[in-house]
Amino acid sequence: MTGRLIVVSIDALVYEDLDHFKHLPCFSRFWNEGSRVNRVRTVYPSLTYPAHTSILTGVSSGRHTVINNEPFLPGQSPRPWFWFHDRVAVRDIHDVAKKAGLTTCSLFWPVTGNHKSVDYLIDEYWPQFKGDTLEAAYKRAGCSDELYEAVVRKREGSFRAFDSSVTDYASTEIACDIIRKYKPNLMTLHLTLVDSTRHDYGVFNDKVEQAAAKTEDFLSMIFEACREAGTFDETNFVITSDHGQLCYTRKVNLNRLLAEEGLLELDADGTLKSWDAYVESACFSAHVYLHDPSDKALYHRVEKLLGSWCADHTYGIGKVYTADEARSDFGLYGDFSFVIETDQTTVFSSKLSDPVWVQCPPEVPGYGRATHGHDPDVGPQPVFLAYGPAIRKGAVIPRADIRDEAPTFAAILGLDFPEAEGHPIRGLLKDRGI
Repeated sequence: MTGRLIVVSIDALVYEDLDHFKHLPCFSRFWNEGSRVNRVRTVYPSLTYPAHTSILTGVSSGRHTVINNEPFLPGQSPRPWFWFHDRVAVRDIHDVAKKAGLTTCSLFWPVTGNHKSVDYLIDEYWPQFKGDTLEAAYKRAGCSDELYEAVVRKREGSFRAFDSSVTDYASTEIACDIIRKYKPNLMTLHLTLVDSTRHDYGVFNDKVEQAAAKTEDFLSMIFEACREAGTFDETNFVITSDHGQLCYTRKVNLNRLLAEEGLLELDADGTLKSWDAYVESACFSAHVYLHDPSDKALYHRVEKLLGSWCADHTYGIGKVYTADEARSDFGLYGDFSFVIETDQTTVFSSKLSDPVWVQCPPEVPGYGRATHGHDPDVGPQPVFLAYGPAIRKGAVIPRADIRDEAPTFAAILGLDFPEAEGHPIRGLLKDRGI
């Protein structure tokens, strides 16, 4: 077994960001003394919850079944996200590590709520309704009484408002407290500042550079906590990411067009009354569901309609995939019949109250708006950097697949992960019989 492993996911970090902080003290360890994959092919759709589930499971989104951030609940608003781990259909690295007798920790990582193989758990979850409390929400999602009292309670003042998640600074403080107190063998930590900044200001600009550089502070805190715990020299550190982003200028509500075609019916107050076809947004892509997928006439009618909208170049559709094509090209499968992909400037909306078109000017003059969910081969790509006793110095792998990450984590810990679709990235690892 090779020491310990801390995996830090910096949401929406991409290769182009590395120039802005590779000279900083902590990041320079990864750049100069560790190894990296420059660009990682993520899942489709390139969304946070499907990608983070693939990072831990080593399989495609279709196989682990988290194919969107939210479950398909047509017409319901607001709706829950995939908060809880019971949705995941396969084992993940926490299961593998726990079975091997290792202690595990997961902090603010998507789709980990009530994960039975995580010893120290705080899911990416927050109060859900008026009167709900942080304590009740976290405990409902699997945070133990002991962990809340020992670590979270004193950090409550660092959290955001009722309807938001924890700040990256607070989550890193909690991670450091757990490192010092419990010294878990495996820790997975999700940080969101870069992602939220890109959403608000666009893909590349000074605001994003500042957010990316800020993560140096979080890494420094984690490094120092490991030194204080006496575990730094035996700990392997990984920085990973889930997706890139693209800028957009407008949204299109294709469900309004389906209503005009008689394929979806709304009540007078705009709520959903019935539907034969429904478009479920994944931001820059969308899943198209049929109420009766076995109805061949309906299937061909919707297929023809989507094809005409794509050919028209007006409705924001760059490509239409059948379910079979999405499965063969991306490992994406589920109960949908089609997947539509953006023209790279248009986001798809499922909100029934939206008009067909919504223009999206920047919130701040001189900047833009950005999001994800697009084809994983388009736009800036996520990264994978590693540093520690099991990691080679100076290895640079041009490309890898996100499904390779979980088996690489297993190999770092001296474990096997045979059911993963990916494979350990051996070029990053020292030859130590693992």
